[in-house]
Amino acid sequence: MSNDPIRIFVGTPANNEDLECMSVLSYSLHKHTSVPIEITWMMLSRDPNSFWYSNPDTREGWNTQSWATPFSALRWGIPAACNFEGRAIYMDCDQIALADIKELYDQPIPDDKAFLAKRDGDHVVSCVMLFDNARMKKVLPPIDDLKTRPGHYRTIRQSVSNAMAPYRDDWNCRDGENCKSVYDPHVKVLHYTFIPTQPNHKYARHRLKNEGKPHWFAGPDQPHPRADVTKLFDETFAEACLAGCGPETFRVNPEFGNYGR
Repeated sequence: MSNDPIRIFVGTPANNEDLECMSVLSYSLHKHTSVPIEITWMMLSRDPNSFWYSNPDTREGWNTQSWATPFSALRWGIPAACNFEGRAIYMDCDQIALADIKELYDQPIPDDKAFLAKRDGDHVVSCVMLFDNARMKKVLPPIDDLKTRPGHYRTIRQSVSNAMAPYRDDWNCRDGENCKSVYDPHVKVLHYTFIPTQPNHKYARHRLKNEGKPHWFAGPDQPHPRADVTKLFDETFAEACLAGCGPETFRVNPEFGNYGR
């Protein structure tokens, strides 16, 4: 493998709604990594020169119509953003790393496959993926088509399913599924998948209320069914803040504004 930093692209809202998630993910990735990493907080931009440019009013750039989140389709743009060179990892921002991300980055991708991800039956779970960017060029639609066709990202998981191989261990453990403890050695990344139960909301909503701003997820919120899953977030967030990796570290200015979803 190259000595260049591991490139990690993180799907992120563009109006500072999930600063607490960014704090926890960044802190946990750096806490466990043994090599340099380069995190790109992949979010919509009003800058026409940005690869992530979007104007919902004119439907220029990334067309956000029918997106489930403010970053839904962006993950499939990563290979093009990397000029279809090398490897790159995609992650959602609402995750905690519990192991060295190098373990995932160094996993072999079979010669006849283009990326590693998690499989749920016939469904590709696209929340953590390792791309071979050159091979992805052969299986993804052209980037302009991906950017402009409303909701096209929803069909891509199926169209690329034959190009996927499963990774070793669980790099996308959704809300503690299939494990008795979040500290199970096979759990490498914990993902707060079900949005209403995400433990970051209690921090984010209080902060946003004081700023007079809404969260992109209107709610209602629900308690998480696993106390250990919530406790892990709370403890990691506290550690991140004490280490100087608190939410304000990640605030963007200016904010994107209306997502146009």
